[in-house]
Amino acid sequence: MNRIQSNTTPIILTGKHFFLDDDCACPDSPQIFTSLQDTFENDCACPSADSADLANLLPADNRLYKQADSIYRDDLSSDFRLAFSPYAPQGPSVLNLSAWERWQNFAQPRPLSQPEDAILAQQNLIMPVTAPARLPTPIPEMLTAWMHVTNACNLDCPYCYVRKSSASMTEEIGLNAIGKIFQTASKRQFKNVKLKYAGGEATLQFRLLKKLAEHAEQLSQEYGLGLKQVILSNGTRITVQDAAWMLENNLRLMISLDGVGEIHDRTRPYRNGNGSFDAVRRTIDEVLLPGGLSPMITVTITQQNAGGAADAVRWALERDLSVSLNFYRHKPDSAEDLAAEENTLIDGMLAAYQVYEEVLPLRPFLNGLLDRTQAGGHLHTCGVGSSYLVINHEGALAQCQMQLDAPVSRALTDDLLLQVHNGPLKNISVEEKQNCNTCTYRYRCAGGCPLETYRASGRWDVSSPNCHIYKTLFPHAFRLEGLRLLKMHGWLN
Repeated sequence: MNRIQSNTTPIILTGKHFFLDDDCACPDSPQIFTSLQDTFENDCACPSADSADLANLLPADNRLYKQADSIYRDDLSSDFRLAFSPYAPQGPSVLNLSAWERWQNFAQPRPLSQPEDAILAQQNLIMPVTAPARLPTPIPEMLTAWMHVTNACNLDCPYCYVRKSSASMTEEIGLNAIGKIFQTASKRQFKNVKLKYAGGEATLQFRLLKKLAEHAEQLSQEYGLGLKQVILSNGTRITVQDAAWMLENNLRLMISLDGVGEIHDRTRPYRNGNGSFDAVRRTIDEVLLPGGLSPMITVTITQQNAGGAADAVRWALERDLSVSLNFYRHKPDSAEDLAAEENTLIDGMLAAYQVYEEVLPLRPFLNGLLDRTQAGGHLHTCGVGSSYLVINHEGALAQCQMQLDAPVSRALTDDLLLQVHNGPLKNISVEEKQNCNTCTYRYRCAGGCPLETYRASGRWDVSSPNCHIYKTLFPHAFRLEGLRLLKMHGWLN
């Protein structure tokens, strides 16, 4: 590290993040907080660029700016500091001592006058005194639909919320559902459609998946809409031919991995009680990766496997796979209290974070570090009610995959969103939730899963039962992002 340069030339590092697929609906927008136009190229140490280029970052703005409230701060090293504004468009920023000193000057109101001021404002570390950041209601561009193609599964995971049976979606039901999805997307003026094929074990119906995926591709061209398709799988039975077809047809694959060896086997056994880890390992190491298909890995963390989360993360990162860490969702009739498991879950997550710090991938990974949270600012935890649909194997429409047995409609229309919008699940804004409106991290978790909150409290307008877990882990997750940015730009020894 060139310590002289790092101390004298203002450097501000920020990152751009991408949604990772999991078994939930992404929030409505990855970015909603802007006080200036987007003049900053993310993932770039702009203040070290030519001063003439930096001067172009300064807008014609005569307003006075001041440090934003509730800034989270941390020392990453003797030369760099981390700062995160609740209103940041993405994750935290990393400032060297010179940029940090400039930011400190805004403890008192002053106009933007230095090139780095524009970046501080773009990250909402400083904000207009008379015009705080607007919190617009974003217009989502992607309609996401969960296609529950079967109740059947070859595994018997104790935490699974699907009522297992041999029932599966027929081709007629599936094709009709996809047609209604595209009609809805077109009517609501979405630009893209994402289809998630799930179960049970979706690959048990691979012939149907092919039919549905091909029909979706045809409709995307007819409607002029972008298309993304993802298969959610336990990874035990995918063949070389299956993988080749997914790669050729641009379908992504998400595989559940709850640990390595015995820990995975304990939570994801076959129906006869035998473990499934060896089958998953063979699928990934001998079928998918040699064939050029890199799956996304999702780890569902419970009290039973939290101690093995670190090994699962290391196993995935050694193969350069994206990882999403998620908490167990209680079954509808469960009386368990997730808060009672807090210490175990936190310890397991922190051990997994330590693995991330040891490996420190350059690829953005912040969105996968903490259950149902996103680096980009958002008002709603997920897309339920605005950009998300669930269609079960019978062709019935539900608001959430956790409510497969409680659909809002048995008939599909050409405006499915109208049907789910008025359903019983209330996905309200985080600004309407008690105990959330002053939290530094409120626009990252958006108050947590609304259904989980309601089951724990009987209310939609309070904070998540996981609130303490979020508040404990966010600083550690932000620190990892800061270290990643330093490594990416060559400032980490």
